[in-house]
Amino acid sequence: MPYLLIAGGVLLLQAGFSYALILATTGGGSFVALGVMLLAVLGVPLTALINILLIRSGRSSPGRPYVGRLLLVSLLLPVVQLALLILVSVFRL
Repeated sequence: MPYLLIAGGVLLLQAGFSYALILATTGGGSFVALGVMLLAVLGVPLTALINILLIRSGRSSPGRPYVGRLLLVSLLLPVVQLALLILVSVFRL
């Protein structure tokens, strides 16, 4: 059950971050919001699935060494989305 709470929390945070970026970029005439939405459609469920698999595989170890891997997997989607926003803002694409 705890792995569902962790994966569900990450899922909600990623969905909220994606929604905030979509709202922040509307009306600018760029395709950043569309790119963020498409990345979120694929990335959020994929991240949740990977997190569940990582937690299940590391559940037997009491030291929880998988937390760093979970953090890296969970932050990958927001970093890519933010990089897309920055690239479009800097290079005026």
